[in-house]
Amino acid sequence: MIVGKRFRAALAVVAATAVVAPGAGVCAAATCPERPALQSFVGAGRVTCPCFATREQAGVVFSAPAADYPLEVLRVGIGWGSQSGGNPTSLEKAIHVYAGGLPDPGSPVFTLDGPVLNDGAINQFNLEPLPGAIVIPSGPFTVALEFQTANAGNPFVPSVVHDGNGCQNGINAVYAIPGGWSDACALGVSGDWVFFVVYRPCAPTTGVEPEARVLASAPSIMPPRPNPSRAATDFEFVLASAQHATLSIYDLGGRRLTKLADATFASGSHRITWNGRAADGSRAQPGVYFVELMTADQHARRRVVIVR
Repeated sequence: MIVGKRFRAALAVVAATAVVAPGAGVCAAATCPERPALQSFVGAGRVTCPCFATREQAGVVFSAPAADYPLEVLRVGIGWGSQSGGNPTSLEKAIHVYAGGLPDPGSPVFTLDGPVLNDGAINQFNLEPLPGAIVIPSGPFTVALEFQTANAGNPFVPSVVHDGNGCQNGINAVYAIPGGWSDACALGVSGDWVFFVVYRPCAPTTGVEPEARVLASAPSIMPPRPNPSRAATDFEFVLASAQHATLSIYDLGGRRLTKLADATFASGSHRITWNGRAADGSRAQPGVYFVELMTADQHARRRVVIVR
């Protein structure tokens, strides 16, 4: 089942979920430049694998040069396609990063909830803006996609794809229910999953843990409720002092849908409800958005998922 068109690049801008100090970072890009992407696939073929149930996972085990550890994961890419192409975007369960490989990568060290994937694309997710570094102390490590929508047995709906050029043992992983983790080659997959990772060979060398980047006295947003949401969502935010603040909703492309608040607030807790609509009154499409709280010199963000 060959996907008949070449993959196009698709960038998903990921929203941060905590308050971060402007300019904070684990290491400067000038002193720790990123490395070329690690990828598991070769060749031009792109073969879809409609073989997954809800909550199952497809993943790739990556190994960087030994001298590059510890490393910081910056971006990940996941090939996504169907036999016919042209399907709507897919809202899946999560992207996980594990600090281990097969036969069992362990528990995730990082999870991105609600990734949206485009049919016929290698979808790229930028993880660098998130608060706290995604640090892998030593190799190998695993990046996996957890499915929200079952696709087993239906080649016309999208799924992860492989290159069809032979499966490399120990690199391609599947988490099945039941059964747990397995080598995809042993399950009959005939190629390597189309995944890539961009990283830089940097780890926190200052002795400051990622949590130190969170400002205790800064404005903060509580987890949205409900989330996911079918209609209205409540946002509760806290200000350490009386100050002017704005609260806005953005899509994954960084476009502002609506501004919920633009005023001076007293110190303490405040609650504002979003009705799930853009500024022009149109209903927001199902997908991942983020709410951003801005003050004069700091900001906080949370992801919110709209479903139908």
